[in-house]
Amino acid sequence: MKPFHFLYQSASCLILLSGLLYSCQSQNPDRVILEKMDKTFSVSKFYDPKVRRSEELLHADVKKMDKKELKEAFETAMFKKDTLAIFNSEGSLPTPFYMESTGVWGTRKLKPVKDFGYRYTTVSYNEEKDTLAMLNGVSFPALTMAEDKSGEFAYLYGTKASKNKDDFQHLYNYLQKTYKKLELPEDAGGAIKGWENKDFYYFLIKKNRREEEIFSFGEDEDDTQTITDIADIRLEIYNKIYIENMRKEQVYLPDYIPIAH
Repeated sequence: MKPFHFLYQSASCLILLSGLLYSCQSQNPDRVILEKMDKTFSVSKFYDPKVRRSEELLHADVKKMDKKELKEAFETAMFKKDTLAIFNSEGSLPTPFYMESTGVWGTRKLKPVKDFGYRYTTVSYNEEKDTLAMLNGVSFPALTMAEDKSGEFAYLYGTKASKNKDDFQHLYNYLQKTYKKLELPEDAGGAIKGWENKDFYYFLIKKNRREEEIFSFGEDEDDTQTITDIADIRLEIYNKIYIENMRKEQVYLPDYIPIAH
């Protein structure tokens, strides 16, 4: 075999392998790499195993579990799947319609105007240990995602209560460097930052608060109480096609999402 031909084949194989690895990196059974996510992301493929596991645990007989199984069950993040539909707002909103789960108290007895798709929610998790998504080295322990009936990605909300003052800045720096900044309406408030690329809108929201440490019964307590600064961070990613469709359907959207011209 000629050296050049061998090198050409080797390089081709490496390129092919790199492409396969790249396509798999954005989605695996455990977490989403948000830098690499595109609009072909399959929400149901990511969540279905997690929802099935959650349902198994909810219906499991705890009396038959040993201590190890019980510990695992209590430490496992839980997820649920809801059906989303469009309802008549009956004048309660600036738009004729809104979207909500068909299973919540306010909509259970209402007839939907139109079915939309499904929403997947993280209902319990460990803030310190669980990671469902990553962006620029910052982890998100809780995610909410939605898809339409065709399986097309609609939106994602990632949340975390961060004790690391650098987390928000790492997220902001990446979004500012990578995407086009949006000029948001003044009434959106300075706490909301926005960007866009050809497929998605990105919004980053932060609320600061202080948390006082709660001592367990019988635990020694110092005279000075420990207070920790917390940043509640929320990352929102919207498929532009989803936003366009909701505008056409006259479905309520947050005011800070821009109207495409």
